[in-house]
Amino acid sequence: MLLEKKACLILHGFTGGPFEVLPLAEHLKSLGYTVAVPILAGHGDLPASLGPVSYQDWLASAERPLKHLLAAYPKVMVIGFSMGGLIGIHLARKYPIQALVTLSAPIYILNMKRIAQNILLSVKNKDSRRRIRKYPGNLMRTPLRSVLHFKLLLARTKPLIPGITVPLLVVQGLKDDTVKPRSADYIYRWAGSSQKQVHYLPESGHLICCDGEASEVCRLVQDFLHCR
Repeated sequence: MLLEKKACLILHGFTGGPFEVLPLAEHLKSLGYTVAVPILAGHGDLPASLGPVSYQDWLASAERPLKHLLAAYPKVMVIGFSMGGLIGIHLARKYPIQALVTLSAPIYILNMKRIAQNILLSVKNKDSRRRIRKYPGNLMRTPLRSVLHFKLLLARTKPLIPGITVPLLVVQGLKDDTVKPRSADYIYRWAGSSQKQVHYLPESGHLICCDGEASEVCRLVQDFLHCR
């Protein structure tokens, strides 16, 4: 059955792109939702493109497609992966959205214990060189100014969480080496929503929409949005 009156805005993460949420986007499209997956300002190109971009630009590049959806659909849901979850919190405070979903949204970042465990696992799988180079490589390619603006966004998002009143779904992988799983507990505990859920996926890393439990992520989001 087509859900012609419902739309979803899905937001990708810091230094990432729509590919991070593509499986979920395609799943929701197959159910009849109208889905928008914008590329946040400075993303989708070389890492250096992030350099002149501020966190306000990231917010603005998410607000524009949201306004278009709100003008066309009476029910609009926002789904944010990683940094996109932080942006989603801002949007939920500012616009009359129907529901908010955060996936691997950061409050506490860089899970060093999990990074070490993942590297040890990759040694056993004879994949250590690629895995070990991933971490310094990602840091070296990202402009320092962009990292500072990410931290500014995080700092300015945390005080907004108690003001979230829309229905909220929080999903977090327990093998995430980028975001500490207790981030999900923080968002769930402090959100002011009367209707809220939190789910932890035991085998998922940070890219939760593309990992081994991606089908479970799709199911959780589908079930949550179905009655909105």
